[in-house]
Amino acid sequence: MARKAKKQSGVSIVLVILLVIVAAVFAYFYEDISNIIFDDNINLDGKFAVHFIDVGQGDAILIQNPEQEFMLIDTGEGDKHIKLTGYLDKFKVKEFKYAVFTHPHADHIGSADKIVRDYKIETLIMPFATNTSQTFKRLVAEIENKNMEITPPVPGETFKFGDAEITILAPFSEEYKNLNNYSVAVKITYGKHSFLFTGDMEKESENEVMEYFGNNNIKSDVLKVSHHGSTTSSQQKFLEIIDPSLAVIFVGKDNSYNHPSSQILDRLASVNAAVLRTDLDGDIIVVSDGEVLSVKKGKNEIENLD
Repeated sequence: MARKAKKQSGVSIVLVILLVIVAAVFAYFYEDISNIIFDDNINLDGKFAVHFIDVGQGDAILIQNPEQEFMLIDTGEGDKHIKLTGYLDKFKVKEFKYAVFTHPHADHIGSADKIVRDYKIETLIMPFATNTSQTFKRLVAEIENKNMEITPPVPGETFKFGDAEITILAPFSEEYKNLNNYSVAVKITYGKHSFLFTGDMEKESENEVMEYFGNNNIKSDVLKVSHHGSTTSSQQKFLEIIDPSLAVIFVGKDNSYNHPSSQILDRLASVNAAVLRTDLDGDIIVVSDGEVLSVKKGKNEIENLD
């Protein structure tokens, strides 16, 4: 009986050790995701918050710091202007410390001319890229009308945003064949957390960023997935270096491009990134207190505004 009890005790010890090993492996791979709190009742007071505003098949990102300074990255299509300004009104946005218009495609700068017209912008960042579209011409006209200076993006240059730091990652060239590669890419660091915003940058620009910054400087907790989850972007190596815990995709419901690509979703899964999409999750707010990331999703902050 003693021998049998001893044998059972040995088996139990082995099982405990195996469970500890499994738990350790699970924690290693999923630690970052498990540290994200999903909470629809987040209090934004005194927090750093990134708002991914659901504007359909386009990008519009509002960023606020605890000092209640605001930054805007892109505006979505022009027909989403009411949704965008309604959102800005809700969060009492009157002016922007920074506005970044990543590149001159209408799904990114569709309302940019009205933003320049109606809001004070301390620093406007745009790439050396032009477009023959009326959307771009209206933006240029408003910039000239306000006699605003444009700050060109220089990779490696940094800007202060309260206690957060903004680093320009791209573009590197003034001569790309594809407008998407002119996209201004920025990384913002606040406390323990970092956020990477990529516009529509494609593989050529991704390669330049990897070559210049190496493996450490582009690692980020939250990734705004480039080009709506298209296969033109988000190379496996690029995603592995970024190693995001959370990936957010701007995409229109039932869009004709079939975005996001299942291939990109598979790549994000392979790096253990939790994925949120504006077509499925509506407006998404990612909040940091410098230590913990929280996410509010699943509804539109501004109801009945398309």
